[in-house]
Amino acid sequence: ARSLIFSASIPPYAVATVQKCLDIIRSEPERRAKLWENARHLKDGLVSMGFDVGTCCTPIVPIIIGNTERTFFFYKMLFEGGVFTNPVIAPSVPESSSRIRTSLMATHTAEQIDRALEIIQRAGRKAGII
Repeated sequence: ARSLIFSASIPPYAVATVQKCLDIIRSEPERRAKLWENARHLKDGLVSMGFDVGTCCTPIVPIIIGNTERTFFFYKMLFEGGVFTNPVIAPSVPESSSRIRTSLMATHTAEQIDRALEIIQRAGRKAGII
């Protein structure tokens, strides 16, 4: 795109998007509160099942697997079960700490998170992670 070649400025549409996002954040603080509630729900569920989530303190909750092959096997089972995640492998993380990256939104319901936890638990057992 011409606006991105040899330019250090941000395209106008990106500025407008960020401005609108900041307006929503300021005017609807309940969304952030709900997002943190959802993150605690997922993290607590994962920890209670025996998953390693490291020292996570964001709504992007990792599930640390370690082995790259097992990480992709687990990712595939989650995807086939209807849970969208992202595998993260070396060199993005150290060789022995491959992981699954989960991301939450304020609009997720407790029921959706519980369903995801069921699928994650089933896949974790099948993959020998928990």
